[in-house]
Amino acid sequence: MASTFVVAFVLPLRVTARAAAALGADGTATRLRALTAGVPVAAYVVTGVVWLPLLVSGIFYPVFDAGNLQVSWGGPTLVGAWVTHLALALGLLMAVAFPFAIWRPPMTMSEKHPSP
Repeated sequence: MASTFVVAFVLPLRVTARAAAALGADGTATRLRALTAGVPVAAYVVTGVVWLPLLVSGIFYPVFDAGNLQVSWGGPTLVGAWVTHLALALGLLMAVAFPFAIWRPPMTMSEKHPSP
């Protein structure tokens, strides 16, 4: 299960690792890179495509899609529609990440706990 979460969040983890390295937090950047080691490039592409609707229709739902709540899934309240869209998008992300998590080789102890 943890491997599915790593694959699902591989793109934000890599972006955070780059930002940490740019800000001088090399230890954090190294740990984040080690956490995502072994994830295939195809997982970046596929989960990246799923992250787009997750951001627009899930996380930022009130900004982009809150215009007509009467016909929205989870409506008529903003909170209900937001939770419904976020849950559906996260479920899709996990469903897409699961095959890549099975395909990913298990981490060794040195990969789980990288030296600083």
